[in-house]
Amino acid sequence: MIFNYTKKIKVRGFLFILPVVIYFGLIFYLPLVKSFDLSFKEFLPRGKVQFAGFKTYQAVLSDPLFWDSIKHTALFTLLSVIFVVILALIIAIGLYNLSSSVTRNFYTMFFVLPTLVSFAAAGPIWEWIFHSQFGLINLLLTALGIPTLKFLNDSVQVIPSLVVINVWVRMGFAVLIIMAGLQSIPSSFFEAARVDGASGLKMHWNITLPLLVPQLAVVSLLEVIYGFKVFDVVVVTTQGGPAGASYMLLLYFYDNAFRFYRTDRASVVAVLMFLALLVFSIIQRRIVRGRRYEV
Repeated sequence: MIFNYTKKIKVRGFLFILPVVIYFGLIFYLPLVKSFDLSFKEFLPRGKVQFAGFKTYQAVLSDPLFWDSIKHTALFTLLSVIFVVILALIIAIGLYNLSSSVTRNFYTMFFVLPTLVSFAAAGPIWEWIFHSQFGLINLLLTALGIPTLKFLNDSVQVIPSLVVINVWVRMGFAVLIIMAGLQSIPSSFFEAARVDGASGLKMHWNITLPLLVPQLAVVSLLEVIYGFKVFDVVVVTTQGGPAGASYMLLLYFYDNAFRFYRTDRASVVAVLMFLALLVFSIIQRRIVRGRRYEV
């Protein structure tokens, strides 16, 4: 009887998650398998398709534009992860230390609201703020007698400018995750540290950071994924310019798939992105594993 009851529970549980499994299978896993299949094929004139082995991979990996997009995406992702994690950590600790819950909730809402803005909408807003002549920042710099900046119109300043937009939109979500981690830390840890004479940065360095490793790992992984997927904010602001200085990996994918109709090359890019993120997540998981409650 116990065996039959356990079996029924497992069957019911499987039936409950079956719609989600089907959804993920059709929306995510089936296109992934199809991308792997197309990456080993070559599209010829008149709609002919033939098996090409690693020929398409070789063509993509020998394309200088592909490596330029990798370099720009990696720089954008690295700067985004660094600034989002550091700023979100500082803000979350500051909010956590506020004594009034009303004040804490108000400022938390202030930082979280930008996450509700899509990058397609945030791009034009910041494009106006960054405008080289009429932008808000350059108007303030002119009033202070400081030389103006070109922001999105300069090949050196364009990626840091895009990082600012990304941090503005993404930081609130990271603050929420870190705040949840802070609230899960027993207050007795901090009380014991104060008794031992710890305070300020020393207490946060030895207690807060080690206990926030899981949350910081999640934030870092999500920012890396979103960094590799950056597309809409680039399209609405720079279109990959100036002179290709903000040409990102997903823009390279888009051009091959929908402008040049090179589905084989686009599939190769999709497969390489998947493998890169998979390797990164595995390495990160191994690094984080076993350090969750080290103080």
